[in-house]
This record gives sequence, structure tokens and C-alpha cells, in this order.
Amino acid sequence: MEIRRVMLPIATDEFDKTVAFYKKITGKEVDITAEHDGYKLSAIDSFVVLGAVSSPKALEIPSLVHAIFIVDDLQPFWEILSKVAKNIIIPINRVSTGIRFIVEQPDGKIIEYLQLNE
Repeated sequence: MEIRRVMLPIATDEFDKTVAFYKKITGKEVDITAEHDGYKLSAIDSFVVLGAVSSPKALEIPSLVHAIFIVDDLQPFWEILSKVAKNIIIPINRVSTGIRFIVEQPDGKIIEYLQLNE
């Protein structure tokens, strides 16, 4: 049970400009791209830029997320958080990048836990 990486989500109305900005300030290229739940995403270094594809409503939940914890094995985290979370926003589900859940933790932070596809 390990948190391998912490990423910061950046929801934006100007997806391409925002991706270009984070590439510029990090000096890195996009290393993950995906699309699901009505939005697209590009990961650059420790940032995940999110832009609506269908409508701005698609970013309602992603805009709430304070951080994304990339984990080695989702199940042990779910066993803990499903019992102690203030609120389960999205239970375990499959997305294009892997499996995830989103919870409001006891400290009030909204965190997405994500186990990436192999």
C-alpha cells in the first residue's frame, strides 16, 4: 500500500493554452492523455490539466478535487476510506486511465485515489 505520486488537478476553460503553460513552466512534455466522463486530460509532470469536452458541467466533480493520489493498489485504500471518509463522492469505478474513487477525507480534503492501468 503506497502512494506513488501526488498530482494537482487544474480544471480550465482554455485547455490548449493551459497545457502549453504547464509545459513551459515545467519544461516537460505531456506524458498521459485521456478522455472520460465528458472531459479530456493531459498530465504534465505533477499537473493534470482538465478540459470539458461536452459541457462545462463535466468539470463539476473534477473541479472539487484537491489532489490525485496515484497508488500502487487501490483496494487497501478503499478499505480504509470507505469506512472513515466524510463523503464518498464517486465509489470505485473504471476510467480510461485505470480504476479510481473520489472521497472527502476526514480532514475535509477531496482526494481522487487512482491506480493506473498497467
